[in-house]
Amino acid sequence: MKDVLPLLKAQQETERAFLAEAEVKPDPPEGWSAAMMFFHIAKWREHLWDALAGASEGRPVDAPTGSIDELNDREMQGAAGVSLAEAAAHSDATLISLIAMLETMGDVPFDWYAAATVGEAMVRNSYVHPRNHIADHYRREGDEARSQQLLEESASEMRHAEAPGHILGGVLYNLVGMRVAEDRLDEALSLLEEALPMRPDLKATAAADPDLDSLRDAPRFRALIEG
Repeated sequence: MKDVLPLLKAQQETERAFLAEAEVKPDPPEGWSAAMMFFHIAKWREHLWDALAGASEGRPVDAPTGSIDELNDREMQGAAGVSLAEAAAHSDATLISLIAMLETMGDVPFDWYAAATVGEAMVRNSYVHPRNHIADHYRREGDEARSQQLLEESASEMRHAEAPGHILGGVLYNLVGMRVAEDRLDEALSLLEEALPMRPDLKATAAADPDLDSLRDAPRFRALIEG
């Protein structure tokens, strides 16, 4: 995969710009606050850093096991009382540590969930993951244009970086619902036809996704879900 370090540094600037806006705006009425979002991102960056540190010392990689949703729920209990400034500073510091780790280790083999290299793990953990949360935050604020722009940029950057299917497939899937909302159904189906072979685990998600209701009667959609 190409351009991992520039992607991480660009994401750092994206998060810092988002923070500057979030500090002067109210949080969306539903869902996580900006502080909670940064707290969550920092936690997963810590998990990855711990695993990389272990790998660099020759110890077995220790990824969190069990239900990710249950793990997130447990960890988010610690977000109570954490300010936006504190959460964002922690998230930024963990990203700096990961960047330093990448510069030291290089993009060497590393098994972390679906990732097979250090670079792949870092892009999933600290580029795609936080951008998805920021896009969702914009959407809940009612700023659909900003949300869509961020997801479009993510897909473009992942194509340019020649991201593997386990990364690119998920990023492309995020665009499918946007295309449906824009009534660009043929494009939505084409994206789905591209994404699902890369991420077969998303087939069940697509089958139940209410954002894709307009596609359900299309033979191309049924072939993807039933095939």
